[in-house]
Amino acid sequence: MIVLFFFASSFLFSLDSSECEISAHRISLPINLDGDLSESSWKEARFINNLTQREPNEGASATEPTEIRILYDNQYLYIGVVCFDSQPHKIVANEMRRDSELEDNDYFEIFIDTFHDHRNAFYFIINPLGAKRDALIRDEGGSINWNWDGIWEVKVRRTNQGWTAEIAIPFYTLRFKKSQNQTWGINFGRQVARKREESYWAPILRDYGYFGKYKISYCGHLTGLENLSKGKRVHLMPYLIGGGVQEEGEESLNRSGDLGIDLKYRLTSDITLDMTINTDFAQVEADQEQFNLTRFSLFFPEKRGFFLEGADIFRAGERYREHEPPSSLFFFSRTIGLSEDGAEIPIIGGARVTGKAGGYTLGILDILTDRISYMEDDEQVDIEKTNFSVFRLKRDFLDKSTVGVMFLSKDSLDSPSYNRGAAFDFNLAFGQSLQMGGFAARTFSPELKGNDWAAYLDFLYNSDFLGIDVSYTDIGENFNSEMGFIPREDIRKLRANFGIGPRPNILNIRQTFLFNNLTYIENHSGQLESRNITTGMFNLFQDGSYLFLGYVRNYEYLDEEFEIKEDVFIPIGVHRFNQLVSFFESDKSKKIAFGGSMNRGQFFNGNLFRVSVNGFLKLSKNLNLQLIYDRNRFDLPVKGGKFTINIVASRVICSFTPDLFAKAFVQWNDEEDIFISNFLIRWIYKPGASIYFIYNESRHLGLEGYLEDRVVMFKVNFLFN
Repeated sequence: MIVLFFFASSFLFSLDSSECEISAHRISLPINLDGDLSESSWKEARFINNLTQREPNEGASATEPTEIRILYDNQYLYIGVVCFDSQPHKIVANEMRRDSELEDNDYFEIFIDTFHDHRNAFYFIINPLGAKRDALIRDEGGSINWNWDGIWEVKVRRTNQGWTAEIAIPFYTLRFKKSQNQTWGINFGRQVARKREESYWAPILRDYGYFGKYKISYCGHLTGLENLSKGKRVHLMPYLIGGGVQEEGEESLNRSGDLGIDLKYRLTSDITLDMTINTDFAQVEADQEQFNLTRFSLFFPEKRGFFLEGADIFRAGERYREHEPPSSLFFFSRTIGLSEDGAEIPIIGGARVTGKAGGYTLGILDILTDRISYMEDDEQVDIEKTNFSVFRLKRDFLDKSTVGVMFLSKDSLDSPSYNRGAAFDFNLAFGQSLQMGGFAARTFSPELKGNDWAAYLDFLYNSDFLGIDVSYTDIGENFNSEMGFIPREDIRKLRANFGIGPRPNILNIRQTFLFNNLTYIENHSGQLESRNITTGMFNLFQDGSYLFLGYVRNYEYLDEEFEIKEDVFIPIGVHRFNQLVSFFESDKSKKIAFGGSMNRGQFFNGNLFRVSVNGFLKLSKNLNLQLIYDRNRFDLPVKGGKFTINIVASRVICSFTPDLFAKAFVQWNDEEDIFISNFLIRWIYKPGASIYFIYNESRHLGLEGYLEDRVVMFKVNFLFN
């Protein structure tokens, strides 16, 4: 009854975003992009200025006015914005680099639903320094591809009344249906960081959930777009790279050079073909070092550009949950071009077709990797030439629901070996808070027969006050998705999470989340393998800082010894252990901020004290420094069970302009006594084209220290359209 009440009330108190409509004004001459809105074209356009707060005072008008105008010509959609501020000297802007996280800065954001399907959108965000970030939003925030890099331009100016911006988005960056007259969904948001004030043009209610701004169905409407051109049909993006590589045991760099090309071809008005030949990822940052406290594989995110674009289309598996790694993915692109131990496998080439036609979303991917041999831990590793194929089709139905299928095929070109899979998935959305979803999948491998199914079903209700998340997962013993991320097989898993989020209005607390989460995992013989019960309180303060306190009760059954560290084994049997967990982060809009976490208590048959500290120094708008320290101290009643693992890392970013920056990322892990350094300079010399200088090194320290590898490269990519 409680759930039904909140479900019904979400309709009673919703605001009608259909009243939010703005018309774009067509111009014949392009805008001179300089951040100054004094041109006559801007004065001719209708403007909107009625933004409504979501935080801290839901439904109230924004305390700092914002004026927004929209123009367009044959090539660009222009958005002009004036962000008035009564205290411009208090504007927070300390990030300048492209793709920086801007949630702790003053910012202006844009959501554009070009297909007007009320579920997917292009997302653009800028700050007063001209830093910009973009993303692709799918299924109302069910999947967000933060690593998508669109081609667009922005110029900003600081004034004695606040700040202004001119934004130019080429129509070829956006995908939209072929129609003489277009109506798009659109919304605008603004944050005033010192007040932690969020406001939106089409109002976003708290009851839409914590990430409610990504619910595209509540956008307003953009009209007046006529006879739009999608721009050039073909985009060529070749690259040249040269430098040297030094492997273990070699005394000097071996010169190397290469070239390759990416091609983007618009097959239809809505569907695009991307091709890559001799793909290179030299500029990709190394994975951050982690110590694995579990007996299962850690998740490392995809960072390679070719695989990031369209990644949201190819997602199928257990539901994505913010701030936690995926539990399972039917397809995971890191299985292509990277071996299980992280060695790079040359990609000969590949193609991807993505797009939307009517109510259908299509994704096709085909990649060919080369054969390779190398030594790992004194053993020869031989990897065959392999072809990877993915087919994805999703269908929109009802207002905000989808159903889809996916097929995978991994085929060796050097042997009869293969691995294939098929999946069906769906997501049902009812109103603003209730969702149900699930998938069913099967894999096909020559050596595995029977028990090769996997299935998942969930129920979610999220409003401002109440959160319910119940799911059931069943993965067979022989379910073998070699192109996916499936850390555990032969399990039946139940998750039941319940929480409330009151707003007590005391101690500067904006909202408190009280919750109890249960994860229960058994195998198909009925043996309980894992149980985790977390009871906790998460406090979000008015300045954006937060504090979490939790108590965790664990049960783990081991049917074989667990090697937590080389030659240190946790014995077979039942292990019950409890822990106190906490983490804190200060207001990151300040020049100096810090965060940390602590985990103290029992660990299997012993004890663990873990502390992690993050320090953030924003020394100027050009220079940012992050310091990371992670310490794990174990006291286990086994041979070698008393040991400590330290991981130290630092990231320094120097941004000269929004399009030119240098970044250094260094790490030290004392378990392997390895020092890893990545140094990158990137200059975006024109939208879509960059010059890179790359220096990467891995070195083992200590008395028997040695160089593992070193790479020095200079890379240039181009854009021709």
